Amino acid sequence: MKGSKLLLGLAVGLAVGAAIGYLAATDKKEQILNELNSVIGKVKEGFNTAVSKYKDKSATAESAE
Repeated sequence: MKGSKLLLGLAVGLAVGAAIGYLAATDKKEQILNELNSVIGKVKEGFNTAVSKYKDKSATAESAE
């Protein structure tokens, strides 16, 4: 199990390193960063919505008891 976690960590690190290297070498840095920021913003928004729904359900369940 530890060996598979190590391999997964190495693979993720390699992928992140390759992505950073590509980003540093490309001429389209600004465009890629803008698109990445857009995606990250959408993920954050979805996460915050999910957390808000969970809190609402939790509060409703507590008040019903």
